[in-house]
Amino acid sequence: MSFFPSTFDPRDDRIGILDLMSIDTPDGVVRLIIGTDAVFTDTLGRKWYGSQMFSVESMESAINGVAPAGTATLAYFQDPAAGSLITSLREQGADYIDGENVDFFVQPLCHLGEFYRPSIAPLQWCRRTARTLTFSLSGAVERSISMGFEAWSEGRRTARRIAMNTEGHATLLGGVANPSLEFKPSTDFQRNPMFR
Repeated sequence: MSFFPSTFDPRDDRIGILDLMSIDTPDGVVRLIIGTDAVFTDTLGRKWYGSQMFSVESMESAINGVAPAGTATLAYFQDPAAGSLITSLREQGADYIDGENVDFFVQPLCHLGEFYRPSIAPLQWCRRTARTLTFSLSGAVERSISMGFEAWSEGRRTARRIAMNTEGHATLLGGVANPSLEFKPSTDFQRNPMFR
């Protein structure tokens, strides 16, 4: 079974894919196109807004015990005559996005015309949890806003160790006693070496 629908051949030379990201906020869902200046309307009529100044970095996978994390950054020049986006976000507070869903999608495009009238809905491939907002001010007008996110498995690195004895096994089984581990080997004594 393919991730893509049967009408989309990822090996075709004429195709394209848009990287999309949606952020749940208390004020509604924010839909963004990563790294592309555009406004895109999907098959469900939802608008996605893109900018080359918006990037996603450090998308990790759950490999070798690492809880996947990453950052999404908007870098821009502050218009001195306009209101400050950073001040507005600081007024919302740190809890504004903490714990909200950050979903990543791909939008298959079978040909250039589908950018204006797509035939396939965006396909979700990843979900992360928003955690932090950090701000950077450089010079008079250069600004940057970064949102840190982690995977649902972020707490696994702090999980309590369960010893594989009768008590630990009972914890895994919901408190039910299981005496089968009473007789497990407790030494690595070998009477005869396996190889000489």
